[in-house]
Amino acid sequence: MKKIIYILMVVLPLLFTSCEKEEIVEEPECCTESRLKPDVSVVEQVCCDWNASNFDPDYNGHNVNQLYFTGSNLCNDDLCTYENY
Repeated sequence: MKKIIYILMVVLPLLFTSCEKEEIVEEPECCTESRLKPDVSVVEQVCCDWNASNFDPDYNGHNVNQLYFTGSNLCNDDLCTYENY
């Protein structure tokens, strides 16, 4: 009985430590720009006129005020709608 316990005490730790090995796999694209930054190229043009009724200051996660002040080509005031006063 002591032999069995001794064998289990020696063999089980060896089995568990052998299961803990991690294989390091190099991913060539792990740190490329496309994986670090979200893809925002699908943003459509947006109304940037603050007086428009459809002005949304946070359109699809983009700060429309920043788009306006940087002169972004995503601003298109032809898309704006205005309520009749």
